[in-house]
Amino acid sequence: MLTVALTVLLAQAPVSSGPSLSKGRSVVKWLMNGDAAQVWRAASPQLSQRFGGADAVAKFSGQVRSFGAETRLITEGLSTNKDGLTVYRRVMAVANYARGMQVDVTMDDAGRVAFLGADAANQAAPTTTGAYRSLAPLRLPTEGAWYVLWAGRTFDDNKHASVSDMRYALDLLVFQKGNTFSGAGTRNEDYFAWKQPVVAPGHGTVVVAEDGVPDNQPNKPVPGNLYGNYVVIDHGTGEFSLIAHLNQGSVKVKVGDVVSAGQLVGRTGNSGMSTEPHVHYHLMDHADWHKAQGLPAQFSNFVRNGQQVERGEPRRGDSIANAAMEARR
Repeated sequence: MLTVALTVLLAQAPVSSGPSLSKGRSVVKWLMNGDAAQVWRAASPQLSQRFGGADAVAKFSGQVRSFGAETRLITEGLSTNKDGLTVYRRVMAVANYARGMQVDVTMDDAGRVAFLGADAANQAAPTTTGAYRSLAPLRLPTEGAWYVLWAGRTFDDNKHASVSDMRYALDLLVFQKGNTFSGAGTRNEDYFAWKQPVVAPGHGTVVVAEDGVPDNQPNKPVPGNLYGNYVVIDHGTGEFSLIAHLNQGSVKVKVGDVVSAGQLVGRTGNSGMSTEPHVHYHLMDHADWHKAQGLPAQFSNFVRNGQQVERGEPRRGDSIANAAMEARR
């Protein structure tokens, strides 16, 4: 966890009426904008022996900014820590890190900043859709056998769960003999998932089709574009499927196309905030992921760990395959 205590002499600290949501928001805004001087002026004298200037604040601000710009607020609130100080916590989706970020601003009774912390978001986002049953008939968005890296209802099973639109998302990889690649793993072509077919999980109309983002070199994602090449399908039920990290130039559909379940929409790539070729999928309640809430997706007629599933949700660690494909093997 990134932490730094901020202190100045009492005479340097501005007069303040006490801690509040608005003051916490202001400090986070200053950090995200790189305005370390403003944070320093609002700092408490508590730990002046440990930090002697604004340089430490500037360094911390740079670490916060490396997560990327805030794309949406997940939660915010005030609490009291064991020392009786007020902590403002802001959890947000950010441009450069799929799992989101939380920033803590600890304030003394005068509203001065006593401590700061930032880290990847580490708990599931609030949701009102836990009992939701998907309306559109859905199948897996892949063919053949895949391994579920992340999926499920809890943060332990699914690191996407900290972000609202990805609350129930899946990440799928291809494993062979205990690994996802052969050779050195330094090229996308080394990965078994590379350029595998990705299909529409259900009938619907394409409302987003991005195809121009270059694929990353493995383990070297380029910040600033979360989903890379991706497709969003409107199922006509108030549900939208997002399929992401597709191979540049592989997207076979365009906005306005009507697609059927199992129709090829693209091929697995390594675009966006992706470290290796894989398929990302999630169901949501809005065409724009910036505004959407994630929905649980129940898939029909698939094989999980060798057992037929008529309707269910994959979970982290499962081996899954489309049942129709499995039957043809």
